[in-house]
Amino acid sequence: MIKILFIIAVCLITESCSLKNILTDTSDKKDDKSLNVKEIVLNNKCTLIRDNWGVPHIYGKSDADAAFGLAYAQAQDDFFTVQETVLKSRGKYSSVYGATGKNKINGVFDYMVGLLKIWDIVEKEYSKLDKATIQLCEGYAQGLNKFIEDQNDDFIQHIYPVSGKDIVAGTIHKTPFFFQLPFFLADLYEKKPEDIPSHYSLEESLEFIKRAEGSNVYAVSPNASNNKSTFLAINSHQPWDGELAWYEAHIHSEEGLNMVGGLFPGSPVVFVGHNENLGWGHTVNKPDILDIYELEINPENENQYKFDDEWKEFEIFEVIIDVKFGNSIIEYPQLAYWSIHGPVIKGNNATYAIRYSKHDDIRIIEQWYKMNKASNLKEWTEAMSMMAMPMFNAGYADKEGNILYIYNASIPKRDENYNWQKVLPGNTSKTLWTEYIEYNNLPQVVNPKSGFIQNCNSTPYQTTIDENPIVILPKSAGIEEFMTNRALRALETFGIDKSISYDEFKKYKFDLMYSEKSYMKKLVNRSIELLKNKKNFKKLSKKNIDLAFNTLSNWDLNTNKNNINAALPIISFGKLVDVDPSQISDEKIIDNITSAVKFLIKNHKTLNIEWSKINRLIRGETNLGLSGGPDIARAVYSVKDKKGLLKGVAGDCYILLVQWDSNGNSISESIHQYGSATKNKSSKHFDNQAELFSEEKFKPISINLDDILENFESYKILK
Repeated sequence: MIKILFIIAVCLITESCSLKNILTDTSDKKDDKSLNVKEIVLNNKCTLIRDNWGVPHIYGKSDADAAFGLAYAQAQDDFFTVQETVLKSRGKYSSVYGATGKNKINGVFDYMVGLLKIWDIVEKEYSKLDKATIQLCEGYAQGLNKFIEDQNDDFIQHIYPVSGKDIVAGTIHKTPFFFQLPFFLADLYEKKPEDIPSHYSLEESLEFIKRAEGSNVYAVSPNASNNKSTFLAINSHQPWDGELAWYEAHIHSEEGLNMVGGLFPGSPVVFVGHNENLGWGHTVNKPDILDIYELEINPENENQYKFDDEWKEFEIFEVIIDVKFGNSIIEYPQLAYWSIHGPVIKGNNATYAIRYSKHDDIRIIEQWYKMNKASNLKEWTEAMSMMAMPMFNAGYADKEGNILYIYNASIPKRDENYNWQKVLPGNTSKTLWTEYIEYNNLPQVVNPKSGFIQNCNSTPYQTTIDENPIVILPKSAGIEEFMTNRALRALETFGIDKSISYDEFKKYKFDLMYSEKSYMKKLVNRSIELLKNKKNFKKLSKKNIDLAFNTLSNWDLNTNKNNINAALPIISFGKLVDVDPSQISDEKIIDNITSAVKFLIKNHKTLNIEWSKINRLIRGETNLGLSGGPDIARAVYSVKDKKGLLKGVAGDCYILLVQWDSNGNSISESIHQYGSATKNKSSKHFDNQAELFSEEKFKPISINLDDILENFESYKILK
């Protein structure tokens, strides 16, 4: 059963179930004449204020009180995604939604929780978290419980009561998806060792889970700004729906927490954002932090494997998958195996073991919490040096004018005599790593003379235009060596401007061009040469071959809304933007162009449709044209819909810009692709930011109570 499940495991993580929307307008209404909301905030344990955009601003006496309010606000806006997060991290998803869901198999998630021993680890390590972190998680859990208790009797839920351990488990359950662990689990059941890839491309990722492995972070110091200000752009690319979609919130407490930014459903802290003093953004990096071993099995005992010339016994345990059938729950016990390396998969062609960095470190929330509370570079760096996060670049800026980039990763110290990009021999301790490269030895840049840093999922060794990292990590670390188009364009825009205004800063963030050095440009050039020989395109008419040739030849590499030549190259090559063109065959290019031409002619009768007429943000009845595209600074990753449109599903989503002036005062603005009511279709905040988003504009956001109260919509006292 489980073998089949893992083949299609990764499809559900960003899909939301078809559930009835929850309507929870329980807030007291604004009445400027009779209410002194500021006094109410100061005199109550927890107050939830919503601004005119529906963004929750939570004020608590303690950090735990603020987390309580954050949970309540998230539940108001999207309880069912939070619930799905809790169910999946408990390994109980199938007990509610059955063995098969709307799209793919559900039970695989439950098995994975057991196989990876997520709850064994949480139970063992939870009490070792610092006291404040435990209180924070318990406060958040009680906020969810309070929300559930406040609902009517006909409100259907499946997670009450929630505990702080659920919150921690949810975070460590999500993390492996960022380094593609479910993809590997699927392949290990069916593939031979020589066929297991070292990583999965964007094309494969989009095909399975509709998520973009991208993000941008840019910072400009007073050395490069025109008015001695510091600028920071936080621009992580995520799915537009589901458990890995951004949610915006502001959290304030009298214990020093005052953070605004983005987080995922089920999180008690902000993951990317800023406080009065500093801010940061993350981008996905691709260090090699996961290894796969082929185990040598005892021919006389299938439950023994060889390690350093000895036969060792597998640890064998049961994972119970509870599956709903009608009104009944049926238990399906499944065997799971564990070796000295970690979890084991008994595949059709080999027996594999898996080892990945920090699999038993549950302090990710603790680290982010300390980053939220940091007031200066030293405190923030101390939090980062915990290295509980096994990956993610970070770009940082603060009111003192400091900027920083760090290639954050828990990279194992490995024996360089082995090829760590391949399946490794599991019968020797020489391949069993136990230590990590130290934080100070990771590639990083602090206050470069250029006054500019960027990371757009590219090599850390070209972070800026001078003073790039000189630390060169071992080959086994698997550090990226390529430059994305977004990184190239960052160096060609931010990097060459020595006096950047804030308006220019925003303009560069929304850059719409492919670089002349980009993979896209190389693919277009090869396509033009291939189109010169019509015999290459046997499935196209001569007329359409000529149209394709002219369209590609006339394209200016821009993805602006009215561009009439962008559709063909982006539909042809948008899913190949992270693949070195030298690794792409002529046949693949020919097939992709042929398919794109047929799609455009069938649905639009032309290859030269304006880009925004096909590149769309679709949200309920809202249907808006977009600029941008794959690997563009204005990133949009799409799927084809039944009407012949490209529906955006990932990429640019929550964007937060912050500037500190020469006196250290902060001001920020943000935008979400939809709105704060991420699942409540009846709320005006369901899509009220979409039009601004489509126009590449922002709304104001503040962490100052007086500013918030000038533009507040409602409040609720939480007890």
